[in-house]
Amino acid sequence: MASLGLSAKCISHLRSLRTSRAAAARIFSTAAAPHGESAPRRTPLQHRHSDNHLRRHATSDAHFISDPRYNATPSGFAALPHRRLIAVSGPDAAKFLQGLLTNNVNPKHSLYAFYSAFLDARGRVLWDVWVWSWSGIHVLEPNRDASHWMCCIEVDEAEAEALIKHLKRHKLRSKVQIEDVSDRCRVWAAWGTPVLHIHEEVLTRRTDPRGPSSVDMWPSVMSRYVARADQQTIMSGEERSNICLHGPSVPTNVDDYHMQRYRYGIPEGPKEIVSGSALPMECNLDLWSGIDFKKGCYLGQELTIRTKHTGVVRKRILPVEIYGAGSYNNIPENGTDIKELDTDGNLKKGRATGKFIAGMGNKGIALCRLESMTSMKVSAEGGTWKPGMEFGCQTASGVVRVKPVLHGWFVENEREMWGKNRASIQEPST
Repeated sequence: MASLGLSAKCISHLRSLRTSRAAAARIFSTAAAPHGESAPRRTPLQHRHSDNHLRRHATSDAHFISDPRYNATPSGFAALPHRRLIAVSGPDAAKFLQGLLTNNVNPKHSLYAFYSAFLDARGRVLWDVWVWSWSGIHVLEPNRDASHWMCCIEVDEAEAEALIKHLKRHKLRSKVQIEDVSDRCRVWAAWGTPVLHIHEEVLTRRTDPRGPSSVDMWPSVMSRYVARADQQTIMSGEERSNICLHGPSVPTNVDDYHMQRYRYGIPEGPKEIVSGSALPMECNLDLWSGIDFKKGCYLGQELTIRTKHTGVVRKRILPVEIYGAGSYNNIPENGTDIKELDTDGNLKKGRATGKFIAGMGNKGIALCRLESMTSMKVSAEGGTWKPGMEFGCQTASGVVRVKPVLHGWFVENEREMWGKNRASIQEPST
């Protein structure tokens, strides 16, 4: 055992982590509110199905990891310098954002964070965002009235100025103040073991609803944080020394975060969720608690609600594995068609079954026609997928194979959100 370089203290701690589900449950139950404050009631979508089912799917993608050079770091945390924070405050802040965001803005639950998006009038995504609020947030703007609700909108840095212009254009006579506060606080992410050990070093936290969030799957859970801009880490030295991470105990490169996103099929930012083009359900906002279908009117609501009532979303962004000769250094370009391959490995003619979006190493994300590329059934007529079918993309160096990955928790989320509605629509009339 000494040859492994693990102390008795570390071994004991690792054993304790195996039975730490109760501790993980406490972390997740308070993840949306800092320092033990009560979080808002979770929606039914955020509750997973049985633990037994999740155990069957917890390692469902293990055989897709074929090159250790490009494996997602199993545990780590990283600063996200590509994300900016825009403060919105004032007497009308909550009402103002309620008319622009896909999610419900409820100032009564002021100390929480949620995932959401801004849409255009056609129902297309302009920006995917996080909305953060926490106790003490007004310290970011000490000259503002602390009695009014305030939040920070997290957005990709390339779109920060465009978002500020969008907010000011719709402000009209609303009593709100809009300011970039990225010089005062910044965003971090963590996954694996650090999620259980990051406590007092952050301003607020939130379990990421875009990945697995069951307590039974805590080693795979992703979490998100806001911390002071001058912090170099979000884990204290004592916490780092007390956990024996299978990986770095200091912040990792942001590329590790992107690899983790691709592992779970999470698009982020304008290069992956193209502004004015992407549809919210195709980007899985509905499955990630990013849309409140019961809220009142907001910009772009009409098409979103109409799609919900049809009960059919035929295309979704999924994680994919990229393989074949030279595939690790031969990533398809954004927007490249994915087509079925013939027995010789050549692209078949005809309609594309998907579009490649982004990738790194042997992992990526793609917009896939579900019934053409996977075993999922989302409509009464069904699709063309059959076991054994292979798909690929044309690149400058030839064809690379692209294989979609269906995580069990993703399938359960989709069924929970759309199953009943789809069943009622597909049920034959009598």
